[in-house]
Amino acid sequence: MDAAVIAAMKKWPNVPAVSGYISLDQAGHWRHHPAGAANQHPEQAGERIAHQGLLDFFNRNYQSDKHGRWFIQNGPQRVYIRLDAAPLIVSLAEDRVHLQDHTGRRIQDIHAWYISAEGMLYLRTSVGPALLAGRDIPALLDQLRNQEQEGLDSLDLEQPHHSIGWHLPAYPQACTLTVWSSCVSPAQELAYIVLPEPDPT
Repeated sequence: MDAAVIAAMKKWPNVPAVSGYISLDQAGHWRHHPAGAANQHPEQAGERIAHQGLLDFFNRNYQSDKHGRWFIQNGPQRVYIRLDAAPLIVSLAEDRVHLQDHTGRRIQDIHAWYISAEGMLYLRTSVGPALLAGRDIPALLDQLRNQEQEGLDSLDLEQPHHSIGWHLPAYPQACTLTVWSSCVSPAQELAYIVLPEPDPT
């Protein structure tokens, strides 16, 4: 978090939090909702934010609270974020081996893998729950192996499944892999809130 943000929080500790103005889409893009109605209209994509200085600020000051609400600390004010997919959107880094999240942080550890009924690849990481960006799924699936060096093509992805020993070359620590049924909510399973609201004042 920025030093100026920390200082502002100390100077004005009781600024009410807001929600509905910013969302994070499935590709890891920040989006603005000028009317503040992102939570009331989750079908509305909002305006993609392109200003690099603003993006850098968002990325540095993005975090979560104990309830699974993700927010940007904007000076003394907490701005809760609508999540269109997951709190973190992960993609392959430039080396095509390691992973990084949409804020540019390198993923240090992977704790578990999950495949949704829609074929989306979620993971639990050292910095929070994440979704693998769609463009990188084919490349990553080629690298993901179990302890017998079998790939995902060895599984029936149409059926719920749980197994151990899955890893990537850059992340050799063995993890579990769970194939979710269609009734599973990724947000509930990974403990994040899609449409967060501030605490009542």
